[in-house]
Amino acid sequence: MSAPPLPRLRAVDLNLLTVLDAVITERNVTRAAEHLGMTQPAVSSALTRLRLLFDDDLFVRCGKEMAPTPRALSLAGPIRGALDLIQSSLAQPDAFDCTASHTFKLGLSDLGEAILLPRFVQWLERLGARVRLDICSEPGASLQNEMRLGKVELVLDHVVIPDEGFRRQRVLDLEFVPLVRQAHPTVGPSLTFDEYMALEHVVLEPREGQTDLAEQIQAVVGRSRRVRVQVPHYQSMSFIVSQSNLVCTLPLPLARLFEQYFPVRVVSCPLPVHPIPLFMMWRGCQEADPAHQWLRRSLIELCGRV
Repeated sequence: MSAPPLPRLRAVDLNLLTVLDAVITERNVTRAAEHLGMTQPAVSSALTRLRLLFDDDLFVRCGKEMAPTPRALSLAGPIRGALDLIQSSLAQPDAFDCTASHTFKLGLSDLGEAILLPRFVQWLERLGARVRLDICSEPGASLQNEMRLGKVELVLDHVVIPDEGFRRQRVLDLEFVPLVRQAHPTVGPSLTFDEYMALEHVVLEPREGQTDLAEQIQAVVGRSRRVRVQVPHYQSMSFIVSQSNLVCTLPLPLARLFEQYFPVRVVSCPLPVHPIPLFMMWRGCQEADPAHQWLRRSLIELCGRV
Protein backbone atom coordinates (compact mmCIF):
# COMPACT_ATOMS: atom_id res chain seq x y z
CA MET A 1 0.00 0.00 0.00
CA SER A 2 1.52 3.33 -1.05
CA ALA A 3 1.94 6.18 1.39
CA PRO A 4 -0.55 9.04 1.15
CA PRO A 5 0.69 12.00 -0.90
CA LEU A 6 2.34 14.94 0.87
CA PRO A 7 0.54 18.29 0.84
CA ARG A 8 1.73 20.80 -1.72
CA LEU A 9 4.60 22.92 -0.41
CA ARG A 10 2.67 26.18 -0.77
CA ALA A 11 0.13 24.82 1.71
CA VAL A 12 2.76 24.06 4.36
CA ASP A 13 3.71 26.53 7.08
CA LEU A 14 7.39 25.68 7.59
CA ASN A 15 7.11 26.73 11.25
CA LEU A 16 4.81 23.75 11.75
CA LEU A 17 7.58 21.43 10.64
CA THR A 18 9.83 22.63 13.47
CA VAL A 19 7.03 21.73 15.90
CA LEU A 20 6.63 18.29 14.36
CA ASP A 21 10.38 17.72 14.56
CA ALA A 22 10.53 18.84 18.19
CA VAL A 23 7.62 16.61 19.31
CA ILE A 24 9.08 13.61 17.47
CA THR A 25 12.39 14.23 19.26
CA GLU A 26 11.02 15.02 22.74
CA ARG A 27 7.95 12.71 22.66
CA ASN A 28 6.35 15.23 24.99
CA VAL A 29 4.40 18.42 24.27
CA THR A 30 5.70 20.29 27.35
CA ARG A 31 9.34 19.50 26.62
CA ALA A 32 8.86 20.34 22.94
CA ALA A 33 7.37 23.70 23.92
CA GLU A 34 10.37 24.46 26.17
CA HIS A 35 12.77 23.43 23.42
CA LEU A 36 11.07 25.73 20.91
CA GLY A 37 10.50 28.63 23.30
CA MET A 38 6.73 28.36 22.77
CA THR A 39 3.80 27.92 25.11
CA GLN A 40 2.26 24.47 25.53
CA PRO A 41 -1.12 25.63 24.07
CA ALA A 42 0.69 26.99 21.01
CA VAL A 43 2.39 23.62 20.41
CA SER A 44 -0.93 21.81 20.88
CA SER A 45 -2.55 24.17 18.38
CA ALA A 46 0.25 23.52 15.90
CA LEU A 47 -0.24 19.77 16.32
CA THR A 48 -3.91 20.17 15.49
CA ARG A 49 -3.02 21.97 12.27
CA LEU A 50 -0.43 19.31 11.43
CA ARG A 51 -2.97 16.51 11.86
CA LEU A 52 -5.33 18.26 9.46
CA LEU A 53 -2.50 18.95 7.03
CA PHE A 54 -1.28 15.36 6.87
CA ASP A 55 -4.68 13.73 7.55
CA ASP A 56 -3.15 11.61 10.30
CA ASP A 57 -3.13 11.55 14.11
CA LEU A 58 0.72 11.76 13.98
CA PHE A 59 0.96 11.11 17.75
CA VAL A 60 -0.99 9.02 20.22
CA ARG A 61 -0.74 9.37 23.95
CA CYS A 62 1.08 6.51 25.65
CA GLY A 63 1.31 7.31 29.37
CA LYS A 64 3.29 10.56 29.66
CA GLU A 65 4.78 10.14 26.20
CA MET A 66 3.50 11.08 22.75
CA ALA A 67 4.19 8.07 20.54
CA PRO A 68 4.59 8.90 16.83
CA THR A 69 2.42 7.06 14.35
CA PRO A 70 4.00 5.28 11.37
CA ARG A 71 3.13 8.33 9.28
CA ALA A 72 4.99 10.64 11.68
CA LEU A 73 8.00 8.30 11.69
CA SER A 74 8.08 8.30 7.89
CA LEU A 75 8.20 12.11 7.94
CA ALA A 76 10.83 12.40 10.68
CA GLY A 77 13.95 11.78 8.58
CA PRO A 78 13.08 13.97 5.57
CA ILE A 79 11.88 16.85 7.78
CA ARG A 80 15.00 16.75 9.97
CA GLY A 81 17.19 16.75 6.85
CA ALA A 82 15.29 19.67 5.35
CA LEU A 83 15.52 21.70 8.57
CA ASP A 84 19.26 21.00 8.85
CA LEU A 85 19.77 22.15 5.27
CA ILE A 86 17.84 25.38 5.85
CA GLN A 87 19.71 26.04 9.10
CA SER A 88 23.11 25.51 7.50
CA SER A 89 22.16 27.78 4.60
CA LEU A 90 21.16 30.59 6.96
CA ALA A 91 24.15 30.19 9.25
CA GLN A 92 27.21 32.38 8.89
CA PRO A 93 29.70 30.83 6.44
CA ASP A 94 32.87 29.31 7.83
CA ALA A 95 35.95 31.49 8.19
CA PHE A 96 38.35 31.37 5.26
CA ASP A 97 41.20 28.87 5.56
CA CYS A 98 44.18 30.22 3.63
CA THR A 99 45.90 26.81 3.78
CA ALA A 100 43.20 25.43 1.48
CA SER A 101 43.64 25.86 -2.27
CA HIS A 102 42.06 29.08 -3.50
CA THR A 103 42.59 31.49 -6.39
CA PHE A 104 42.13 35.26 -6.19
CA LYS A 105 41.88 37.31 -9.37
CA LEU A 106 43.28 40.81 -8.85
CA GLY A 107 43.55 43.90 -10.98
CA LEU A 108 46.76 45.83 -10.18
CA SER A 109 48.60 48.69 -11.78
CA ASP A 110 52.36 48.37 -12.20
CA LEU A 111 52.67 50.27 -8.91
CA GLY A 112 50.70 47.55 -7.12
CA GLU A 113 52.67 44.81 -8.85
CA ALA A 114 56.01 46.32 -7.83
CA ILE A 115 55.22 47.50 -4.29
CA LEU A 116 52.44 45.31 -2.91
CA LEU A 117 52.55 42.03 -4.81
CA PRO A 118 56.05 40.87 -3.74
CA ARG A 119 55.28 41.68 -0.08
CA PHE A 120 51.96 39.87 -0.28
CA VAL A 121 53.58 36.77 -1.79
CA GLN A 122 56.27 36.82 0.92
CA TRP A 123 53.58 37.06 3.62
CA LEU A 124 51.60 34.19 2.08
CA GLU A 125 54.72 32.03 2.16
CA ARG A 126 55.22 32.76 5.87
CA LEU A 127 51.60 31.74 6.52
CA GLY A 128 51.98 28.51 4.60
CA ALA A 129 49.03 29.64 2.45
CA ARG A 130 48.03 27.72 -0.66
CA VAL A 131 46.58 30.82 -2.26
CA ARG A 132 47.15 31.46 -5.95
CA LEU A 133 47.13 35.02 -7.30
CA ASP A 134 46.07 35.69 -10.89
CA ILE A 135 46.91 39.28 -11.85
CA CYS A 136 45.07 40.77 -14.80
CA SER A 137 46.56 43.35 -17.11
CA GLU A 138 46.60 46.91 -15.87
CA PRO A 139 43.08 48.15 -15.05
CA GLY A 140 41.48 49.77 -18.07
CA ALA A 141 38.26 50.62 -19.83
CA SER A 142 36.87 47.05 -19.68
CA LEU A 143 37.47 46.71 -15.96
CA GLN A 144 33.87 47.16 -14.79
CA ASN A 145 32.59 44.47 -17.12
CA GLU A 146 35.40 42.10 -16.12
CA MET A 147 34.49 42.58 -12.47
CA ARG A 148 30.79 42.02 -13.10
CA LEU A 149 31.62 38.76 -14.88
CA GLY A 150 33.87 37.64 -12.00
CA LYS A 151 37.03 37.75 -14.11
CA VAL A 152 38.47 40.23 -11.59
CA GLU A 153 37.52 40.09 -7.89
CA LEU A 154 39.40 43.06 -6.47
CA VAL A 155 41.18 46.09 -7.90
CA LEU A 156 43.80 48.43 -6.48
CA ASP A 157 43.91 51.58 -8.56
CA HIS A 158 43.93 55.38 -8.53
CA VAL A 159 40.86 55.58 -10.75
CA VAL A 160 37.53 55.12 -8.95
CA ILE A 161 34.86 52.90 -10.55
CA PRO A 162 31.73 55.09 -10.83
CA ASP A 163 29.14 52.40 -10.13
CA GLU A 164 26.81 51.99 -7.13
CA GLY A 165 27.21 48.21 -7.35
CA PHE A 166 30.88 48.47 -6.34
CA ARG A 167 32.43 49.17 -2.94
CA ARG A 168 35.67 51.03 -2.40
CA GLN A 169 38.07 51.88 0.40
CA ARG A 170 40.95 54.36 0.38
CA VAL A 171 44.02 52.36 1.41
CA LEU A 172 47.00 54.59 0.63
CA ASP A 173 47.90 58.23 0.03
CA LEU A 174 50.97 58.34 -2.18
CA GLU A 175 53.49 61.15 -1.91
CA PHE A 176 55.37 61.88 -5.13
CA VAL A 177 59.11 62.62 -5.41
CA PRO A 178 61.62 63.30 -8.20
CA LEU A 179 64.10 60.59 -9.22
CA VAL A 180 67.38 61.13 -11.12
CA ARG A 181 70.44 59.02 -11.95
CA GLN A 182 73.05 58.79 -9.23
CA ALA A 183 75.73 60.55 -11.28
CA HIS A 184 73.51 63.32 -12.57
CA PRO A 185 75.87 66.21 -13.44
CA THR A 186 73.69 69.13 -12.29
CA VAL A 187 71.34 67.76 -9.60
CA GLY A 188 72.44 67.52 -5.98
CA PRO A 189 70.52 66.07 -3.02
CA SER A 190 67.75 68.64 -3.44
CA LEU A 191 66.10 70.82 -6.05
CA THR A 192 64.20 74.07 -5.90
CA PHE A 193 60.91 73.93 -7.73
CA ASP A 194 62.26 76.23 -10.47
CA GLU A 195 65.27 73.91 -10.95
CA TYR A 196 62.89 70.95 -11.15
CA MET A 197 60.80 72.68 -13.84
CA ALA A 198 63.93 73.54 -15.83
CA LEU A 199 64.89 69.85 -16.22
CA GLU A 200 63.60 67.59 -18.97
CA HIS A 201 61.13 64.97 -17.76
CA VAL A 202 59.94 61.43 -18.28
CA VAL A 203 56.20 61.50 -17.52
CA LEU A 204 53.44 58.93 -17.14
CA GLU A 205 50.79 58.74 -19.83
CA PRO A 206 47.59 60.24 -18.34
CA ARG A 207 44.57 57.99 -17.86
CA GLU A 208 40.96 59.12 -17.95
CA GLY A 209 39.66 59.67 -14.43
CA GLN A 210 43.09 59.62 -12.80
CA THR A 211 44.50 62.51 -10.77
CA ASP A 212 47.30 63.86 -12.95
CA LEU A 213 50.49 65.49 -11.64
CA ALA A 214 50.77 67.69 -14.70
CA GLU A 215 47.27 69.05 -14.11
CA GLN A 216 48.04 69.78 -10.46
CA ILE A 217 51.27 71.60 -11.30
CA GLN A 218 49.64 73.55 -14.12
CA ALA A 219 46.77 74.60 -11.84
CA VAL A 220 49.12 75.84 -9.09
CA VAL A 221 51.96 77.51 -10.98
CA GLY A 222 50.52 77.98 -14.46
CA ARG A 223 53.45 76.19 -16.13
CA SER A 224 53.98 72.79 -17.71
CA ARG A 225 56.99 70.52 -17.34
CA ARG A 226 59.43 70.08 -20.21
CA VAL A 227 58.44 66.61 -21.39
CA ARG A 228 61.01 64.61 -23.37
CA VAL A 229 59.47 61.12 -22.96
CA GLN A 230 55.98 59.88 -22.10
CA VAL A 231 55.56 56.24 -21.02
CA PRO A 232 52.54 54.06 -20.10
CA HIS A 233 54.13 52.46 -17.00
CA TYR A 234 56.16 53.61 -14.02
CA GLN A 235 58.61 50.74 -14.27
CA SER A 236 60.21 51.89 -17.52
CA MET A 237 61.00 55.25 -15.92
CA SER A 238 63.84 53.82 -13.83
CA PHE A 239 65.57 52.38 -16.91
CA ILE A 240 65.31 55.68 -18.80
CA VAL A 241 66.39 57.91 -15.90
CA SER A 242 69.34 55.68 -14.99
CA GLN A 243 70.74 56.10 -18.52
CA SER A 244 70.04 59.80 -19.06
CA ASN A 245 69.91 63.23 -17.45
CA LEU A 246 66.11 63.22 -17.41
CA VAL A 247 64.08 63.37 -14.21
CA CYS A 248 60.89 61.46 -13.42
CA THR A 249 58.34 61.94 -10.66
CA LEU A 250 56.75 58.90 -9.07
CA PRO A 251 55.33 57.55 -5.79
CA LEU A 252 57.84 57.54 -2.94
CA PRO A 253 57.56 53.77 -2.15
CA LEU A 254 58.29 52.96 -5.79
CA ALA A 255 61.17 55.45 -5.94
CA ARG A 256 62.73 53.88 -2.83
CA LEU A 257 62.38 50.44 -4.44
CA PHE A 258 64.10 51.62 -7.63
CA GLU A 259 66.95 53.05 -5.54
CA GLN A 260 67.71 49.51 -4.36
CA TYR A 261 68.07 48.03 -7.83
CA PHE A 262 69.09 50.86 -10.19
CA PRO A 263 71.75 53.58 -10.12
CA VAL A 264 69.16 56.25 -9.29
CA ARG A 265 68.37 58.42 -6.28
CA VAL A 266 65.45 60.32 -4.76
CA VAL A 267 65.79 64.10 -4.70
CA SER A 268 64.12 66.39 -2.20
CA CYS A 269 61.91 68.99 -3.88
CA PRO A 270 58.95 71.13 -2.74
CA LEU A 271 56.42 69.87 -5.30
CA PRO A 272 53.09 71.78 -5.23
CA VAL A 273 51.02 68.59 -5.49
CA HIS A 274 48.78 66.69 -3.09
CA PRO A 275 49.29 62.99 -2.29
CA ILE A 276 47.34 60.82 -4.73
CA PRO A 277 44.99 58.21 -3.21
CA LEU A 278 45.01 54.50 -4.00
CA PHE A 279 41.62 52.76 -3.76
CA MET A 280 40.64 49.15 -3.18
CA MET A 281 37.47 48.27 -5.09
CA TRP A 282 35.22 45.21 -5.24
CA ARG A 283 31.65 44.16 -6.05
CA GLY A 284 29.04 44.72 -3.37
CA CYS A 285 27.87 41.10 -3.62
CA GLN A 286 31.30 39.99 -2.30
CA GLU A 287 31.02 42.07 0.86
CA ALA A 288 30.20 39.14 3.19
CA ASP A 289 32.20 36.39 1.45
CA PRO A 290 34.74 35.02 4.01
CA ALA A 291 37.51 34.53 1.44
CA HIS A 292 37.06 38.04 0.06
CA GLN A 293 36.91 39.53 3.56
CA TRP A 294 40.22 37.81 4.35
CA LEU A 295 41.76 39.15 1.14
CA ARG A 296 40.65 42.71 1.85
CA ARG A 297 41.85 42.62 5.47
CA SER A 298 45.21 41.23 4.37
CA LEU A 299 45.76 43.87 1.70
CA ILE A 300 44.64 46.73 3.95
CA GLU A 301 47.10 45.58 6.61
CA LEU A 302 49.81 45.31 3.95
CA CYS A 303 49.10 48.82 2.66
CA GLY A 304 49.38 50.12 6.22
CA ARG A 305 53.02 48.97 6.30
CA VAL A 306 54.07 50.55 3.00
